[in-house]
Amino acid sequence: MSESCKTVAIIGAGVTGLTAIKCSLDEGLQPTCFERFDSIGGLWTYRDTDAEYQTASVYKTTVTNTSKETNAFSDFPFPKEWPNYMHHSYMNKYLNMYADEFGLEKCIRLSTSVTRLEQAPDYDISGRWVVTTKHKNEMETSQEFDAVMICTGMFNNPFTPDVPGMDEFQGKISHTNGYRTATEFEGKRGVVVGIGNSAGDAATETSRVASQVFLSARHGMWLSSRRGPKGYPIELAVVRRRFLRPLSMVMRSFEKSLEERYEMVQKPLKPAFGVLASELLLNEDIPGCILNGSVVIKGDLARFTKTGVEFVDGSREDNIDFVIFATGYRFDFPFKTDCPALQVLDQHVPLYKLVFPLGLKHSTLSVNGHIKPVGAVGPCSELQARWAARIFKGLAKLPSQSELAAEVKMADEEMAASFANHHRHVHPLLYMDNIATEIGARPNFLKMFFTDPEMSLRCVFGPAIPFHYRLVGPGKWAGAREAIATVWDRVLEPVKTRKPTDQTTKSGSQMLFVCLGIAVLVAVVGVLMVCN
Repeated sequence: MSESCKTVAIIGAGVTGLTAIKCSLDEGLQPTCFERFDSIGGLWTYRDTDAEYQTASVYKTTVTNTSKETNAFSDFPFPKEWPNYMHHSYMNKYLNMYADEFGLEKCIRLSTSVTRLEQAPDYDISGRWVVTTKHKNEMETSQEFDAVMICTGMFNNPFTPDVPGMDEFQGKISHTNGYRTATEFEGKRGVVVGIGNSAGDAATETSRVASQVFLSARHGMWLSSRRGPKGYPIELAVVRRRFLRPLSMVMRSFEKSLEERYEMVQKPLKPAFGVLASELLLNEDIPGCILNGSVVIKGDLARFTKTGVEFVDGSREDNIDFVIFATGYRFDFPFKTDCPALQVLDQHVPLYKLVFPLGLKHSTLSVNGHIKPVGAVGPCSELQARWAARIFKGLAKLPSQSELAAEVKMADEEMAASFANHHRHVHPLLYMDNIATEIGARPNFLKMFFTDPEMSLRCVFGPAIPFHYRLVGPGKWAGAREAIATVWDRVLEPVKTRKPTDQTTKSGSQMLFVCLGIAVLVAVVGVLMVCN
């Protein structure tokens, strides 16, 4: 696509949409973002009810499952005094701070829904798109754009399975999509259906006020805490590059540590797949709830009765007042489209590297955030936006359609073999490295070692954080080096609320020298391999 592409329509102003605006501006494009709500933030804006839109919102006590260091945008660290795992109000404030810092508000049209997306009459020549929108109660209007980024996320259409006997059940049936607080469940008996993080949160929250809660799990899940070794955020300890050990070996070691830590309570939850095959059930409260009996783990839900439920193992529970389905969402676009490339079949839109649809004559459309990393979404979707903006600007190109199709087929097969659920699951570090390679933003750490050994060591042996992708290439950020060097300062700052009596501290320099020795060895071996 030529550099004449200037206008970009961005649909949605949540985490993914905001990065799309910013990355478009960085490349000199002219983005216009359409957001159907009256504020930015998407999922991270708390709303008492979403009956009109059926869009997910955080519930009142939501806390992030990923720490602020792995959740941050690559050129905008979280304030150091903020907690490592944040209440949703912090995330919403961060997104608003991000929008203010980079002047994104001027590009956003609030309370404006996209109702239709279609190719322009001269699409075959221009690659342009027609976006039809509706602002509140006004008439629909249409506008042509040179390119489009779809940033509507995957939480628009809550899925509730059709279970026999539902129509006869006399209790209340709901979905976590509409869950906000546990107040209405006080003194009642209920069932939460599902085994993801939403199910875990709903089960533990309602169990504090309900008389009894059952958690119905179709399959198991690996249980973990947000706290890793020595109480540090778990992903900062686990998600590292560490070239000395294969990822599978690192994950197997992590799996064994989870088995040892949660052996008793993990028994009813242990899955048939490895720890890398799905997201973790991150919940500090479930172990205690299982031990005190306020949450009882059951098998898959088989059928409803008038006053209760029956599970696949034949066991029954009567006098059930409520059932909450935490069964995820069916993917669909929240607007009409007549483009075959965007046809959703079996919850799947074929996308090259989970970004670009197949079968389009022009590379002028991307689907950002259509992804479920085993970790933070924001940094992944930010790299998607950086890549898409460069494609739209004409600074990068996609392979031929036959190559795209072959790559998508191979990627789908690999994901089906690696993950327990659907194909959108990816390992965030591997995925981000892949996308960063497309735009020249993935550092060569061995090469870096000879010019900036300290930074190379911090990146290889320290936490894998988004700032790594601002060290080199297009979009290089002058503050990346400092953000990487001060990661532990930001981790420790929020817990410095009381002066300790023991002033002994661990010497970071000693650890650095140890890593330096290892890295020198690795570098020498690498050079020898290259020479041979």
